[in-house]
Amino acid sequence: MIEVQSQSRAPIVVDEAADSRVYLREMTRADVDEMAEWPHFREPDLHWANLDLYSARERDAYFERTRSNSTRKRFAVLDRADRVIGTIGLRNLDYLSEEGTLGIIIRADEVGQGAGADAIRSLLYYGFETLGLRRVILDVAESNLRARRCYDRIGFSRTGHHFGPGGMRYVDMVIYRKTFEMVEKLARRE
Repeated sequence: MIEVQSQSRAPIVVDEAADSRVYLREMTRADVDEMAEWPHFREPDLHWANLDLYSARERDAYFERTRSNSTRKRFAVLDRADRVIGTIGLRNLDYLSEEGTLGIIIRADEVGQGAGADAIRSLLYYGFETLGLRRVILDVAESNLRARRCYDRIGFSRTGHHFGPGGMRYVDMVIYRKTFEMVEKLARRE
């Protein structure tokens, strides 16, 4: 079962995937302390995902940014042993346009084991079913082939590209509610 848990009330079930490796819950300040201890990515194009949260002040500020913005929903990604192995969320939420932007970081030593894909499916389900979104967009470094393959398998489609800091090229992607429902339905048949 994939769940979104709130600190103040019972878990909200967002999917019935019993084989999921992870569950989501609202981020706590203690989660940020745990995230500050994560190993760093060695790949140059993934250095942006290294959370350099060395002081209590930096961790406080990071936590406040996750909860002080009404256009953002961020969750901790926990494995079934209740270890924080990632963070995932929707930002730039626009309820009139029914869209949001997905962002995810899985700790370096957990990447490539399927936890990110499970977390993304859970978040998409939450975004489409609970928040009423129609589409979710993201961008990913063109050189991050592992992440791009994951997004492709989930049902995201390429819509273009742009250049970011240092001239790094990013691929723009989108998934629509109907596409996600269709891909999930096919996956459950297998």
